[in-house]
Amino acid sequence: MAWSIPRLSRRAFLKTSGYGAAGLTLLSPVSNAVKNAMADVDDEVIEEVSYSICNFCSSVCNLKVTSHTRNGEKRVVKLDGNPYSTLNRGKICARGQSGLRQTYDTDRLKTPLIRVEGSKRGEYAFRAASWEEAYEYIAKKSQTAEIKPWEWTMVGGWTSCVFYMSWAVPFAMANEVPNIVASPMQHCVTTGHMGTDLVTGNFNIHDEMLPDFDNAKYILFVGNNASIGGVSTCRMVRFAQGRKKGAKIVVLDPRRSETGAKADEWLQIKPGTDLAFLLAMMRILMEEGLYDGVFLRKHTNMPFLAYRDDAGELQLLTDVEGRPQVLVEGTNEVRTLAAFTNDNTVDIEGNAFTPALLSPEAYSLDGRAVMTVFEAQLQELASYTPEWAADITGIPSQTIVRIAHEFGTTRPAIIDPGWHGARYGSVMMLRRVQAMIQALTGGLDRTGGWMNSAEVHHKAAHMYEAMEHGYEMGSPLATLAGMAFAKMVIGALSNGDNFSHGHPGWAWAWNAQEKAAGRFNVALPVMTESGLKESVEGRVKHGDEPYLTRAFLINASNPVRHYYPDSRWKETLSHENVELVVMIEVLPSDTAPYADVILPNTTYLERDEPTIYGNGVNHDQALTTRYAAIPPLYDTEETADILLKMTEIISGNTQVFHEWVEKLTGLKAEPIKAVLERNRQTMKKGAYQLACREVAFAQTAERLGVTPEHIDEVLRAKGVYHEQDREHILDKHAMPWRMPVPTECGRVEFFSSLMRQLRNDGHLEPNFSVLATWIPVKLRSGSPQEVAAPLAKDEFYFTYGKTPTVSHASTNNNNPVLAAINEFKSDVYKGVWIHPERAEKLGIAMGDAIQITNTQSGQHAGGHAYVTRLIHPDVLFIYSSFGVENKALSRTHGDGTATSKLIPYQVEPVVAGFRSQEFTVRVARA
Repeated sequence: MAWSIPRLSRRAFLKTSGYGAAGLTLLSPVSNAVKNAMADVDDEVIEEVSYSICNFCSSVCNLKVTSHTRNGEKRVVKLDGNPYSTLNRGKICARGQSGLRQTYDTDRLKTPLIRVEGSKRGEYAFRAASWEEAYEYIAKKSQTAEIKPWEWTMVGGWTSCVFYMSWAVPFAMANEVPNIVASPMQHCVTTGHMGTDLVTGNFNIHDEMLPDFDNAKYILFVGNNASIGGVSTCRMVRFAQGRKKGAKIVVLDPRRSETGAKADEWLQIKPGTDLAFLLAMMRILMEEGLYDGVFLRKHTNMPFLAYRDDAGELQLLTDVEGRPQVLVEGTNEVRTLAAFTNDNTVDIEGNAFTPALLSPEAYSLDGRAVMTVFEAQLQELASYTPEWAADITGIPSQTIVRIAHEFGTTRPAIIDPGWHGARYGSVMMLRRVQAMIQALTGGLDRTGGWMNSAEVHHKAAHMYEAMEHGYEMGSPLATLAGMAFAKMVIGALSNGDNFSHGHPGWAWAWNAQEKAAGRFNVALPVMTESGLKESVEGRVKHGDEPYLTRAFLINASNPVRHYYPDSRWKETLSHENVELVVMIEVLPSDTAPYADVILPNTTYLERDEPTIYGNGVNHDQALTTRYAAIPPLYDTEETADILLKMTEIISGNTQVFHEWVEKLTGLKAEPIKAVLERNRQTMKKGAYQLACREVAFAQTAERLGVTPEHIDEVLRAKGVYHEQDREHILDKHAMPWRMPVPTECGRVEFFSSLMRQLRNDGHLEPNFSVLATWIPVKLRSGSPQEVAAPLAKDEFYFTYGKTPTVSHASTNNNNPVLAAINEFKSDVYKGVWIHPERAEKLGIAMGDAIQITNTQSGQHAGGHAYVTRLIHPDVLFIYSSFGVENKALSRTHGDGTATSKLIPYQVEPVVAGFRSQEFTVRVARA
């Protein structure tokens, strides 16, 4: 059945949205905008174009902003994709096009707010205040309660992550705050993307790898609708081009998603079983030789020799200096390779040879059985037959075989790396196997395959140059590539020796405490909330003393909505031990009622960005920034300036803050201080932000050998400053073809060196396997999926996903344009998807009110049925964009079902990734 999208005419739009006639005022910047436009129709209008970066998802598309000035009043009237951008190619999604409505949203936070005396957190009860009063309130509370640096926790939002990081991390270090909860980390970056990163050496596949869909001939989507249906414009425009050129599209999804609707073949897989499908597929590719043998021999650790120790653990065979050893093809001769390189065909003596993927039969060294990593992986895959996978996935074995053959014999082919890993305990392994399958075909940094961004190439090249010549890399936030960056972040927050008070992050203290007690613990709780609730409750110890969290600084983050369950964060923020919650936001999210002070932020259309950035995940190397299209409409402030002021309040270490900004980002402290002092003579707001910007332009100009004025002129004219095209970059820096990948060994890793380290540290669960392996998913209490009893009549597997119109857990569904589209498609977007055969047995019809109950936790939520055959019969699906509670968001509160009310707190042991679909639900008519 085809996916049918109703035609949205202007008449239908106005009718369904309730914005006809007088209601049109909601679509205007101010209530009398339409009337003024009619009255001033003959007045002169001055049209201007400026350029910016979209802020509605992490794709950071380049924008063209059109504004009109009439009678001295300047307003943004249109957003388009930047036609000069090779990132999003002049295109923009619905969210991006309607972004100006966030700036003119009548529900915006317009002035600082302080909690009304006598009200409790959870109540949206605030009074307006000046900035001076708000800062005074924060300072007095901090001093009176004697809040220590380690008792602060920062919560950073994903929509501003790339822009916020360069000031948030220096803020944490300067104020000796070892605790950061970064919402992209637990959901996507570490949970799913790190699976890919373990193979390719990247750190955040979301922002670092953009598949070359344009030129692929075969595209396989697994566990991912966000890239295309979500919508990531830079991926969507490339996907559309590839499809137009004839690429075959195959989608594995329990639901016929927006991406599935564009596929040549939709495979209706059982939820949580994608890993089984891919393991069987990988087995076929390796057993039948459907791989790029030259690539595997030269650029991966597949030829490395390995053995099993006395405990049965697979270890790499190395010399006394830890260098890997390999066999020469067709012989018993062992060669030693450099510890870090991208080329296995030259040994440490400089001799060329061909490494072997297969060892002689019953091969041994020094009385110990030895095999290649390739052979060890084949042994691990032996039982993962197509028939085994068919029983688990519900996909016929012959279909699995056919897909494997099609993928393995088509060049170039892409298996999409996927987004949002926080779903099952097996997702990190799923993403690892996807990356391995992509690497089996040699499809990395090649036309029609996965392709690193120009920024990754740029950083990696300079990092390797520093390694070769033995000098230290400065400015790690701006210069470190891949897993080197991740290790820097881990080292900064996990080691109490980095702070004078000796406290590591509470996440590390809590999990070390649990490990010592022999209880479940997380190996790498990087910027997660694992241990936060326990810290607030006084259950985390540092030495013999409680390690309390007593204050929060939350920026552009909505944890009540996008962490699970919502009750956990509500209880945490409301706890009696929490003395102060400060929030930086644009709109009143569901987390806002739990703040004590809310500091209103400017929107991206009102902002001159504090620095110049690399142009996102683009293959071409370019620079970009934001130019304020209009002055700030309200009494708002820039995040960088807020953090500088908060440093003054918390520690007084503003000089140290400047030094950390220089140390981590490269922006020089002394010039910034000088410009800041000058700016303060004439500016009340944004003085620090613009000081950083001026210095950033000057330093970038010095690097490029041009003037700041020249860069400014180009960026104002085009929005992007082009440096190199992708062909030139790939010719010099393609990884692993021209230089190493940023893994531990420089090669693509099928045997994971990081997992080996973690296993050596005692983490022996299947999640920590050094090779690709099966991890059972427990969708029902105490029972792995493959042996689970049949579902009860009213029982369903649970799934969720993103709408094309709303960013995950964001407040942009309050946008009147997007709200109108969502209302027009209310049954599809806000309904609970259920198959008609199952619905009929429960007496449920289209639009009926239903009750959904989690069979494990007892959590429950209401909704309305959307009865459709575009969903697996055993599956219930909900879009995650709805369910807002705060009535201060006047156009969206009370709409739809909140996933955070159904998902319990359960995490996997590697990085505390949420197992947010690992349960079943029961459904009944309300």
